[in-house]
Amino acid sequence: MLNEPELQASMRQQLINPLRLAWGLVIFLIVIVIAWAFLSDEDQTTSKIASKNSITINTLINSEDENISKIITTYPITVVIDEVEEPKNKKLKTQLTSQQKIFITKPLITKALPILNTESPQQKTVQVSIDKNILTEGNHEPQSTQEQEGFIAWKEYAQPFIGSKDLPRITIIITDIGLNLNNSNEAINILPEQVGLALSPYARNIQSWMDRVRKTGHEGFLMIPTEPLSYPSNDPGPHTLMANDDPIDNLAKLDWLLNQVKGYVGVINHMGSKFTTEEEALTPILTELQNKNLMFIDSRSTRFSVASQIAQNLGMPSAKNDRYIDNVLTKVEIQKHLDELEKTAIKLGTALGLARAVPLSINEISEWADTLANKGIELVPVTAIANRQWVK
Repeated sequence: MLNEPELQASMRQQLINPLRLAWGLVIFLIVIVIAWAFLSDEDQTTSKIASKNSITINTLINSEDENISKIITTYPITVVIDEVEEPKNKKLKTQLTSQQKIFITKPLITKALPILNTESPQQKTVQVSIDKNILTEGNHEPQSTQEQEGFIAWKEYAQPFIGSKDLPRITIIITDIGLNLNNSNEAINILPEQVGLALSPYARNIQSWMDRVRKTGHEGFLMIPTEPLSYPSNDPGPHTLMANDDPIDNLAKLDWLLNQVKGYVGVINHMGSKFTTEEEALTPILTELQNKNLMFIDSRSTRFSVASQIAQNLGMPSAKNDRYIDNVLTKVEIQKHLDELEKTAIKLGTALGLARAVPLSINEISEWADTLANKGIELVPVTAIANRQWVK
């Protein structure tokens, strides 16, 4: 039978394969056991070393050593101090960022992270707490609006203004700069430099837009997305400040938004018909903006907004919107609202209007601005009406 030798070979293979498989399995198990024993010893050794060379955050915070201050304040992530009410190290107390101070009384997830010991090449471990919710993605580097001690952003980035103290003042802010290339260019190039321009935090190349805004003489503002009553069907975008969120979460989102760009005078809330009615949610946000020496513009997306009142109570530079100019995007409606702004300015001394970066609004406002001088009304930068409006 021609097929018999092949059949016998096949039978021998079936007998041999299980034996080889068994021996292979035994050898594999031996290797696993040896590897486990080796790694276990290494983990124990590492644990002992880490324990021996670790110092708690309480030790650090209460240390008088200036190098300890440098270690904590230059550490590349937010350091959260557990169970410490007041640092004894005075230099460290002054160097801690406002965001770090926020978390002092709220212990979170404790992890051991290595930092560089400035006194020796040996690594030490600092016990810190990290809220994973505040870790944000992106290529942005932290940019402190308050770039140096004594730096007052809303004044440093303001457009110099010398005008009459007696004439009524009107200011205009154009929003959504950076979202549409042509519209944004038109707003920057056509509108008078007294008109403020508010950039969307989601704009591509946002720093380039802000640089152009400032180069052409306009004051730059940053739009901050805040929760509307119609959320989530009407969503302002990522990192929206929410009325019912933990203040720590909202402050972390605010930090992300503020760090997208630098060079702005202040911020203006985008939407926010729900968020701006909640004093408990608003106060930590406005306090943080005040600490950063920023101006706040209340867009007044609802007549129930308490943002302007809180800002006034805090004593921070602020202004509020008196009129949405182009909610109805027609020439007649835009001109109507511009006329109403003039009446408000004449009656109360100041007026602020908001419009979007769309061609019709830009052209109408540009032509209207040329008529103000003959009416005895001044078109002024936004900072020129800071804290000059009546707040209910």
